[in-house]
Amino acid sequence: MKLTNKELANLYMKYKKEKKLYKQKQRQSLYDLNHYFECKKFLALIKQEMHRRGLKKKDAKKLCNY
Repeated sequence: MKLTNKELANLYMKYKKEKKLYKQKQRQSLYDLNHYFECKKFLALIKQEMHRRGLKKKDAKKLCNY
């Protein structure tokens, strides 16, 4: 499965917003904490792929629909 740069940018913004929402809510349940760590892991993978393709954060923000 291949992702286009636009799809990659959408994933980046989605997980970045979810991570930000978790920090604002400051919930303490294990489910929320687990989701936060999943978001961090997915963001790291997405950033690595963006770096490999030469796609910068500013370019990703321009490409995404959010």
